[in-house]
Amino acid sequence: MIYSRQKKFLENLNEYDLKFQDKIEKCKIILVGCGGIGSPLAELLVRGGFLNLVLVDNDLIDETNLQRQVFFENDIGNFKSKSLAKYLKKINSKVNCNVICDILNENNVNSICEGSDLIIDASDNFELRKLVNEYCETNNKNWIYNGAVKSEIITCLFYGEDKLFKKVFPKEINEVSCCEVGVLSSTTFASASLAYNQIIKYFLGIRDYKLIKLDLWKNQIFEIKIK
Repeated sequence: MIYSRQKKFLENLNEYDLKFQDKIEKCKIILVGCGGIGSPLAELLVRGGFLNLVLVDNDLIDETNLQRQVFFENDIGNFKSKSLAKYLKKINSKVNCNVICDILNENNVNSICEGSDLIIDASDNFELRKLVNEYCETNNKNWIYNGAVKSEIITCLFYGEDKLFKKVFPKEINEVSCCEVGVLSSTTFASASLAYNQIIKYFLGIRDYKLIKLDLWKNQIFEIKIK
C-alpha cells in the first residue's frame, strides 16, 4: 500500500482514523502559488494521498527557480502550474489537478475557492494573503499561511470563523523577496514539510492555534499562541 508508512506513524500516535486516507483523497485543496513553497508542498501532498488539487499560479519558470523548486531545465519558460501538474502526475497518475494560470484576485477568488476544504497560501504576497483571509472569513473557510525567505520560515493555520488574522498581523508586512535577500533551498523545502505536518493535523481534527517561526541557519524555533 502506497501510504502504509504514513498510516503506521499515525497509528502509533493513536490519532489515525481508518477512513482518513479516503477522506483526504477526496478533499479539495486550493494551492495559491506553485513556486518555492508551493511546488515541494504539492509533491508532499500527492505523496501523502491528497489527490484533488487546484494549482493557481501565472508565473513562468526561470533558471533561478531550479535551485529551490521541483522543476527541471526543460521546464524553463513554461507556466509553473502546468509543469507542476505534469510532475505530480508522474508521482501518482490518479491525481486530479485543476490548473489555473492566473493570479488569484477579487474577480476569481469565489469561483476558484468555492467548495474548497482547505486553502494553502504559498504566494509570498501580503496583499494576496489578505484577499485569501477575507474570502475565508466571509465564507467560513480555513487557510494556512506560509512564508520562506533567507533561512527563515513562518506558518500558521487560520480558521475563518475565528477572524484572528488581523489580530496576528494588525499592520501590513513589507515582505522582502528572495530576489533581494536570497533563500536556501533547504528553507523552502523545510517550509513545505512544516506546512504538510500542519495540514495532516488539520484533517485529523487537531486544532493547533500557533504561529510557528523557524530559522534553519540559527537552529531556532519559536511558537506563538494566537488564541
